[in-house]
Amino acid sequence: MNKLRIKQVDAFTTQPHTGNPAGVVVDGDKLSDVHMQSIAREMALSETAFLLTSSKPGADVRIRWFTPTTEVPLCGHATVAAFHVLAEEGRLGMKQAGAYEFNVETASGVLPVSVEKGQGGATVMLGMRPGPLEKASQFKVDLLRVLNMTISEFDAALPLVRHDALYVPVRRLHSLFTMKPNPLAIANFLSARSLQGLCVYTLETIERESKVHSRFFDPNNGINEDPATGSAHVPLAAILHEHGVIGADGERCRFQAEQGDALGRRSRLSVELHLSGGKPSLVMVGGSAVTVLDGEMTLHEDPS
Repeated sequence: MNKLRIKQVDAFTTQPHTGNPAGVVVDGDKLSDVHMQSIAREMALSETAFLLTSSKPGADVRIRWFTPTTEVPLCGHATVAAFHVLAEEGRLGMKQAGAYEFNVETASGVLPVSVEKGQGGATVMLGMRPGPLEKASQFKVDLLRVLNMTISEFDAALPLVRHDALYVPVRRLHSLFTMKPNPLAIANFLSARSLQGLCVYTLETIERESKVHSRFFDPNNGINEDPATGSAHVPLAAILHEHGVIGADGERCRFQAEQGDALGRRSRLSVELHLSGGKPSLVMVGGSAVTVLDGEMTLHEDPS
């Protein structure tokens, strides 16, 4: 049996036991796919990030992410957690406080990451490109059933939008907090329509400085509900801009997003929308994080 060093980090927060927890394995080069999946299953977190030596020119590090049941091509909160650990340990040259820029190799391409390291921690921002958005009003009747909502709770000023996930606007924060979603019904709904998740959001927020509050459901990847979903805020930022909810000072705008409060895992995400020719070209999503566990895991030679 071997020992593996692993950390658990709460992302999108500075307060332990809030935000979205992720596992982080910094030295992942010698681990097989079977080992990585076994470790993620043992951690039982929405994602565990494994850092590896990059295989692509121009990339500083490679990250793979595993849920308890499968590998996923992209994960925002576990990336924030991973670079928080790298900054905390002074890796990738981050021994001193300051601003750092990196390129990270992922299954979704080589993506930019910025880190602002201070004396009390680090702020990490991951860049992702928004894809095309498609209106999807035909799903409204099905959503009444899977979310146990009434038709009056939808926000008629904003459309249902399909990206990789489905984005569903509701009028009130109360509706978001009191809805009783059916995980099995959501899983079947998403599978039948080749959707990767369900994001329900409202423009009514807890904190005055926030622009949006959301909940995200992804039962087909072993996550009935995610406390904070960085990647989901990329299309969401584009939707909010397209419908005039957020403006831009020149070619970018920055706002705070809320998630996780309904689960008792208060999460606050910083979102920065970049525009080119008036259209979204890049969205940086991130925030702070805090390490809550630093230890060793025992690995069997054959986890299968």
